[in-house]
Amino acid sequence: MMTQPIRILSWNIQSGRGCDGLIDIQRTINFLKKDFLKQDCLKKQAELDVICLQEVARYFPEYTAAGQRDQLQALIEAFPDHTPVWGAALSWPGESPDCRREFGNLTLTRLPLLDSRVHVLPGIAPDSVGDELRTPRCAVETLLECGGAPLRILNTHLAFHDGAERMGQLDYLNRIQLAASAEALRQSGRGAGIFAAPFTTARTLICGDLNLDSRSDHYGWISEQGWRDAWRSLSPESDHAPTCGIFDSAQWPEGPHCRDYFWLQQIDALDLHVDTATDLSDHQPLLLTLEP
Repeated sequence: MMTQPIRILSWNIQSGRGCDGLIDIQRTINFLKKDFLKQDCLKKQAELDVICLQEVARYFPEYTAAGQRDQLQALIEAFPDHTPVWGAALSWPGESPDCRREFGNLTLTRLPLLDSRVHVLPGIAPDSVGDELRTPRCAVETLLECGGAPLRILNTHLAFHDGAERMGQLDYLNRIQLAASAEALRQSGRGAGIFAAPFTTARTLICGDLNLDSRSDHYGWISEQGWRDAWRSLSPESDHAPTCGIFDSAQWPEGPHCRDYFWLQQIDALDLHVDTATDLSDHQPLLLTLEP
């Protein structure tokens, strides 16, 4: 059983593109393995237990640099002590059968992996928004052994341009939790093998780039469903630390604001740190510390 606090990082890495316009996934990896952990508030803590990344690209010419065509493989090789769970929101033909163009979310875990799946999130009506602004979305679900009880993590990146699409995706994620809570209550009378009771838990967190403003109706809705915003739980009198728009005013003319979150159910957080100093993405890394 783990006795040390559990540390979970969430970061939209923008496919390795820094605010200087340079795409370099190795630079992102070096930051995660070295520079991030050298910060004064993190020096005495162990390495990351779980890493949840959004906007990871494979074999897309516009997201690659020399020798860096497969960002997924580079990240897996950089963290050999972590088990990878990859969720491709889209998987399209590439220049060869083994070089499919993919884009999605990656979860890397040092905690024992009990179960995992990838959810295709609801899209939008054909006439809701221009075709040039549509892209599929997904959520990577992992169930991890954590402090003697499973922990569910939903690593996701929600719609930006269409509020109705984003609302449908939030509702989908909430229904995952409702179904899991119900399943946790009926574990008797199951069969063997594939019919045995699955690993389940009501201890759940949603993390990632949710593309919702903390002042929005969507923020209020998810709060009403019983989810707790980790930042608000830990700092109820403080405004959210900005998670995007700090260095990239071209994409974010409104300036610094929050779009990335940890939402919790039946979990107690010890700390939430937002790194507002790195400019290796248009979003900032968030580090959540949980009780073991």
